[in-house]
Amino acid sequence: MDVAVIGTGTAGRALGEALTVAGHLVRYGSRTPEDAIKIALDGADAVILAIPGAAVADFLREHAPALDAKIVIDGTNKHDGDGPTHSAAEFAILAPGARYARAFNALAWRSFADRGAHADLFYSAEEADRPTVERLIRDCDLTPVPLGPAQYDLLDRLLELWSTLEKPVDS
Repeated sequence: MDVAVIGTGTAGRALGEALTVAGHLVRYGSRTPEDAIKIALDGADAVILAIPGAAVADFLREHAPALDAKIVIDGTNKHDGDGPTHSAAEFAILAPGARYARAFNALAWRSFADRGAHADLFYSAEEADRPTVERLIRDCDLTPVPLGPAQYDLLDRLLELWSTLEKPVDS
């Protein structure tokens, strides 16, 4: 599968490397060079967003036409230090031709980099897009756990739970 990973930070790189090892053609898109995102999106079967949540709206405004009919897996964190940054509803307004799914946001990037960790990854996608999302999750050595369509807020709450469990407990 031809996969565009938008974002070249730790999460984007870890996802891209895991998918490359699994045999996917991965193209990275980032702000530099300027045309990298356009090149990555051209011909992609699936797009994974691994950018800061605050950057999603600008990304969608600039690239919405290139996302038409593509499955876009939103792996951004709704709360990334700046408070709530976007929602699936906003995504639908800014990129109405894209097929939206939410995954890869409820685990730390280390889960994608640590091949063989075999963790469960919760996700939300429309029924028609489940096979694609599940394949990409499995190809990162994770077990897909569907929450059902449009369960994006629930998935974000799972991220909050994971973040809470990840913090050290005071003795």
